[in-house]
This record gives sequence, C-alpha cells and structure tokens, in this order.
Amino acid sequence: MTELTTGERIALYGGGGLLLIGTVGIGLLEIVLGAHHPVSGEGQVVHETLVPLGLRSSTILLGLLVWGTFAAAHVVTTPPTDTSV
Repeated sequence: MTELTTGERIALYGGGGLLLIGTVGIGLLEIVLGAHHPVSGEGQVVHETLVPLGLRSSTILLGLLVWGTFAAAHVVTTPPTDTSV
C-alpha cells in the first residue's frame, strides 16, 4: 500500500467528515438541545427538528458523493497490477 497523496487525504477526510457531521454531529445537537416532540390532540407525536432534514440529508449525501467520486477517479487513474507469479 502506498502513502496517500494530499488530494486523496482531502477527499477521504472531507467525505468522512461530512458523513460524521451529518449523522453524529447533528444527531448529538438534536439530543443536547432537546428538540421537543409534542403530542397532538389525536395522540400523534409531532416531530420537530432543530436542523432541517433536507440540510442533514444533503450533508450526508455530499459526503457520499465525495467518496464515490474519489473511488471512481481512483479506479480510472490507477493501472491494474499484475499479481501472477
């Protein structure tokens, strides 16, 4: 295994960071700041979020797109190695 280049580190850590922010970071923010879950008159729980779901899912999707783009570029630019003896 070779050492990672600066561009590869940016792609891997950037995509992973976006995924962590979207899942763990925003999840902890919701827990700590305590989004309220009131019950309506019919007994249905109304879910309110502090961070809009569109923003949270976009952050996660952007992280996955960064990783996917890196993986596709890596497959295209890396020549196959001959492992036969």
